[in-house]
Amino acid sequence: MEIPSKVSIFSRSLELKGKPGTLIAINDSGFYEIVMDFQGRNHVVLFPIAETAIIFNDALPSIGADFEVER
Repeated sequence: MEIPSKVSIFSRSLELKGKPGTLIAINDSGFYEIVMDFQGRNHVVLFPIAETAIIFNDALPSIGADFEVER
């Protein structure tokens, strides 16, 4: 994963469902630092890692079916 990176943010506390942003850091205090647009201006927002899901917009390359999953 590269930083900065474009992400989609999901947060119940802020009622965000796929809001776009740019992850700029993961700090030692347990927060994602994300730049987001609010009312036409960019702001740095700190999201608690334990309460936030992020999805990176750039998908991983396909790994193919050359492996087996042990069950």
